[in-house]
Amino acid sequence: MIERGKSLLLVLLVALSLVQSYFLAYSMPSMDAKVKTDQDYVKTEPLGPEEKVEKLLFPEELVLHMGQDKHTVFYPNDTFFHMVLDKLVSREFKSFQRVPADQVNWEQVRKDEAGIEVRFGREIPFDLLKRVYKIDTDFLFSGDSIDRIWIFARPDSGEVRTYFFSADGRNVYESSRADLTVQDVQQSVGFGQYWKPYRYWANGVYIPEQSLPVTRLDVLFTKYTPDQMQRNLFSNPNATRMIQDSKDGTQIYMDSKRGLKIEEAGSWMSYKDPVAPTEGRDDLSENIAAAVQFVNQHGGWNGSFRLVRAAETGSGADRDNAIRFQQYYNGFPIVSDKGFRFGDMQLTIQQGFVSSYERSLLVLESKPESQQDQRLAAGDALLSMIRQAAGGTTVEAIYPAYRPVLSEDRLKLQPVWAVRLATGEVRIAN
Repeated sequence: MIERGKSLLLVLLVALSLVQSYFLAYSMPSMDAKVKTDQDYVKTEPLGPEEKVEKLLFPEELVLHMGQDKHTVFYPNDTFFHMVLDKLVSREFKSFQRVPADQVNWEQVRKDEAGIEVRFGREIPFDLLKRVYKIDTDFLFSGDSIDRIWIFARPDSGEVRTYFFSADGRNVYESSRADLTVQDVQQSVGFGQYWKPYRYWANGVYIPEQSLPVTRLDVLFTKYTPDQMQRNLFSNPNATRMIQDSKDGTQIYMDSKRGLKIEEAGSWMSYKDPVAPTEGRDDLSENIAAAVQFVNQHGGWNGSFRLVRAAETGSGADRDNAIRFQQYYNGFPIVSDKGFRFGDMQLTIQQGFVSSYERSLLVLESKPESQQDQRLAAGDALLSMIRQAAGGTTVEAIYPAYRPVLSEDRLKLQPVWAVRLATGEVRIAN
């Protein structure tokens, strides 16, 4: 009798539990509905394609040394650039060790040894570089950043030497187990026999001996609207207010803390989202990855871009946390002057949080409407132009580029030589 009573009580308890579960599931308000994020207010409109970090890390240039003090330079627009690079990214680099920079006579190597310099033009953390190259980063100094790889062969001994240079110039790392043969290096260097000769000038800069053919282009464009960017960047566009400057047409959108400025006749935007200062060390790899992800979600990559060095302007904090991407068209970087801003994105990031974001709102068509052959200066004439543009400041690099000129519904991309100074500032050599 007692056992039957226990069984009946157990059945009643189970039934009561099921009834409670029903009311909790269907009658009580959901706790999840009360937890709202910024994304709940508005669905972000995809404006441009997304990109992966590794696709933005290609080198600024490849310098080929052919021995007997003969050299040439490949840029991203060159077919040979990609042929050499494709071979390098398919090989493995292992067993790293730090060596004294003066252990190798680099001047002698530059003049006499067949080799390849992969120049990035800015510091790239090992942690990001391994996304592109097969690098064994399980070594003591893998937290460092590098800006150059130098590979050279010594046929007499059958050895290939591979060195990674730290961006601060303090350290050199040798990969003693690189998956490259003397024949691999000689084949890549052999492409230079068909290219234009360059002569060494100073500070690692090479000057072409012959003029470079670069096509002048007229390219049509479309434009992101202020409304698109407002809806894309603000969690609740309905809560923003707009202020317009009647003199130059600048529009400013603001909510409780963020601001968006649209200027230059709707062709340029600046976005600010103040981030409270925090203690702790910034991680460059994380900041670069955060910058790429932010652009993926807010505007996208309307063309080809490369991670480049930001100029040393503004406060130290802004400079140290600035992440900049340069736009390329037809294989050449676009470098604007003070009269018209176009061709780059720049973000300021602190521990993964974006506090500022600047970019053009113009979207170039993938193919030019018209083109015209043109040649860039070389030799002593170019050297004179470089010195004038630098104005006594140390020159860090030169490269062919496009200067954009706005003309109604199109951009005129004019071939120029760009000069990057030791400060990171880029000037146009006229």
